[in-house]
Amino acid sequence: MIKIVNMVTVTLLLAFTLQSTAYAASISTRVRILEGKVYKQSKLLEQQSSQTQSYSKELKRGLQELEILKREVESLKQKQQKEVKKKPDQEGVKSYSFP
Repeated sequence: MIKIVNMVTVTLLLAFTLQSTAYAASISTRVRILEGKVYKQSKLLEQQSSQTQSYSKELKRGLQELEILKREVESLKQKQQKEVKKKPDQEGVKSYSFP
C-alpha cells in the first residue's frame, strides 16, 4: 500500500513538475516574442525620431533662408522708394535746364 501511495505521489509530483516546466517554457517563449516586438518598435521610434530631427533642421534652415530673402526684399523696396523719390527731382531739374 505504501508503494502505491509513493508511486502516486511521485507521479503527481512529476506531472506537476512537467506542467510547471511547460508553463515556464511557454512564458519564456511569450517573453521572447514580446521582446522582439518591443525591439522592433524601439528601432522604429528611433528612426522616426531621427527623421523628425532631420525635418526640423531642414525646416529651420528653410526659415532662415526665408528670413534672409525677406530682408533682401525689404532692402530692395527701400532702395526702390529712394530712387523713386530722387527721380522726380532729377526730371524736374532736367526739364527746367532746357528752355
